[in-house]
Amino acid sequence: MASGTDPLNDVDAAEVEESDEAAREGFGQVYQGQIVINHIHDQIRNATFGISGARPEGRRTSGPVPEEEIGKAAISFVRHAAYTEADRRLKVRNVVVLVGGSGTGKRTAALNLLRDVVAGRRVVELSPAYTLEQLAAREYREGYGYLLSGWPKDDLEESVADFSVREIQRRVREAGAYLVVTATAATLPDGHQVRWTPPPVELVLRAYQVPPAVAADVRRRITADHAMSDIVALARELASGASVETALGRLESAGRRDVAQWFAGARTRGEIFEMAAMVFAAGLPERTFERLHARLEAAAGLASEGAEPVSADDLMPSRRMMRVADGSLFTVTPGGLLSFRVESHRTYAMQELYRQHGMRVWDPVTEWLHESAARRDPAVQLEIARGVAILAQAADYRYVEKTFLTAWAKGEGIMRSQAVAALAVSWLCMDETTRPHALRTVNWWGRSSSTRLRFTATLACSGELGIRFPLETVRLLWYQIRNYRYGVPRAQTALARLFTALTEATGNALPVLDWLDRQIADDRRIGRAVDPLKRSILKVLSAHADGSATPSVTVQLRTRQEAVAPLARLWASILVNRPLRREALASLYDAVCALDERDHADRARVRALFAALVAALPERERPLLAHDLRAHALSRDTDDSRLEVLMSLLRVFLTPASASTI
Repeated sequence: MASGTDPLNDVDAAEVEESDEAAREGFGQVYQGQIVINHIHDQIRNATFGISGARPEGRRTSGPVPEEEIGKAAISFVRHAAYTEADRRLKVRNVVVLVGGSGTGKRTAALNLLRDVVAGRRVVELSPAYTLEQLAAREYREGYGYLLSGWPKDDLEESVADFSVREIQRRVREAGAYLVVTATAATLPDGHQVRWTPPPVELVLRAYQVPPAVAADVRRRITADHAMSDIVALARELASGASVETALGRLESAGRRDVAQWFAGARTRGEIFEMAAMVFAAGLPERTFERLHARLEAAAGLASEGAEPVSADDLMPSRRMMRVADGSLFTVTPGGLLSFRVESHRTYAMQELYRQHGMRVWDPVTEWLHESAARRDPAVQLEIARGVAILAQAADYRYVEKTFLTAWAKGEGIMRSQAVAALAVSWLCMDETTRPHALRTVNWWGRSSSTRLRFTATLACSGELGIRFPLETVRLLWYQIRNYRYGVPRAQTALARLFTALTEATGNALPVLDWLDRQIADDRRIGRAVDPLKRSILKVLSAHADGSATPSVTVQLRTRQEAVAPLARLWASILVNRPLRREALASLYDAVCALDERDHADRARVRALFAALVAALPERERPLLAHDLRAHALSRDTDDSRLEVLMSLLRVFLTPASASTI
C-alpha cells in the first residue's frame, strides 16, 4: 500500500477522527492506569508467593529469554513422568506441545526441555500472535531453542492444520532447532502433544530437602488451587527454616473456601447483585461504589421489588455496617476504599457468579457495565476494566471480547469507552492465559478498516501490552503510520508513549529504538512520503512521562548504555531534515541538559552521545551541528558554564586532532 493513502476510499461519518482533546484524555487514562498496574506488578514481584500463575521475574514475553531466567528455572527442577515423555518426543520430533492448566509449571518445564537440548545456545520466545501458517512460513536458526508460551488454538480446517504442522516440523528439524509450545487446549495432532500434569508435591518438597515429616504435613494441607510457583516458593521457605504454620499462612488457600461458603448460603437477589457490583467495582471509595451499586439495582429491577410502606419508628440498620460485618468478604481500607478482604476473593467470586447464575443476573450486569464504561470517572473505568479482565479468566474469552472489548473499542459515539477497552487489554496482559488472546485482538483492531478500532489499538499499545510485547506493538504502530492517512498522529503519540512506558516500567526501551533504527535505515522513501516516519522518531526523541520534566531518552541513557548508538543514529536522521531540524535540536538539547554536567557518569554519557552523533552525521552536516546547537542553546538562555561544557565536548569530536584530549 502506498504511503499516505487510506485503504478506504470513503470514510463513514461514524469513523471520523476524534478530537485532540479526547485523544489526549484517552492516552492520559491509559497512562494513569499503567501506574497502578506497575505498582501491582512490583507488589507481585516483591511478594514471596500467593496463588498466582504469573511469572514475576520479568514482563517482556517475547524475544530472547535471559540466561538468568533459564538458570533459575533449572534450580531443583523435578523431572517426573510427564517431563520424561515430553523430552522423548522433543528429541525425536524436534517439536512438542505441553497441554495443561494454568499455573501447572508448563513454562518452567519448557525452559528445562530446551536447556537440555540446545546445550547453552540461545532460547528465543516467539510471539503468541503467530498462527500455525505463520509458524510454518518462518525461518528457524540452527541450534536455537524456540518457546511459544500460552499459545491460543487456531481455528483452521483439519487438512490445512495438518499441512502446517508437517511444514513446521520439517523446517525446525532441517534447521537443527527445537520448538516447545505450551497451551491450555490441544493445538497440534496427538503425536506432538503431551498432557502436562505438575510433578507431585512430595517430589517438589523433596527436591528442596524439606524433612519428610514436614513434607507429609504440608501435603495434606495443600489444595488444588495453588499454582506450581506457589508450591516451589513454599518449599523454598520451608527449606530456609520457616515453620509450617508461618509458611502455609502466606498462602491464600482459604480464599476459595471463604467464597464457596458464601455462595453455599441462601442468598437474596440483593446480595447477589451487590456481589456482582463488587467484582467489577472493588477498590473504589465507598460512596462511589454505592452510586454504581444503585445503578445496577435499578437495571436489575430491584428498586421496585418488595417495596412496602416504612414507618418512621421502624429500625433502620446501617447497610454499610452490615456490608463489612463479621463473616463478610468485604472490608473498608483505612483510606476509605471498599475492597475484598483477600485479593483472591474477587477472582473466586467472579468464577462462582459466572458458574452459578445465568441471564437473570448477567443481562442487567452487562447493561450496567456498558453504562459504567461511559462514565467520566477514570477510577471507575479502571476498575470496570479490571473486572472485565477477571471475567475473561472465569468465562470464555470470546464472550468477553465480543460483548465488551470490541463493542467498547468501536466507541459507539462515546470515546471514553475506547479507553476502557484499552485499559482492559492492559489488565488482560497481567494473566498468562488471557495475554495471548489480548495480543491477537489488538492486532486485529490495529489492522481493521475502522478508524475507531485502530485508535483503540494505539491506546492499548501504549500500555501493558506494549511492555509485554514491545516488538509486536511497535510493528503494529509502524504499520499504521506507513499505511493509513487517518489516525497517524494518534499512532505517533502511541509510539512515543510506548517508549516512555518501557523506559519507566523496565528501564529497557531498546526494542523500540532498534526497530526504528532499522526501519529508517532501510526505508527508501523520499520527500513528503518519509515525513510521517521521521516525525514519529521525533515524537519518541521528545517524549516525556506525564508530569515529568525529564525526557524519556535521558532516563534511557542513564539506564542503558547500549541505547547511545541507536539514539545517535535516530537523531542524525532527523537533524539532516531541514523542516524538522529545529525540533530535533530542541529534543537533543533537552535530553543533554537533563543530565547533570557536574556528575562524572552523566558527563561520560554526554561525551558518548556526541561522539556517536558526530559519527552518524554526514561529513558536511557535522560543522553545522555545533553552530546550530550553540545558537539554540543561546536562544534558551543557557548559563555560560553549561554552554561551555556542551561546546567543548562537541568540538572534541568535530576536530579529530583533539580526540586525544578526551
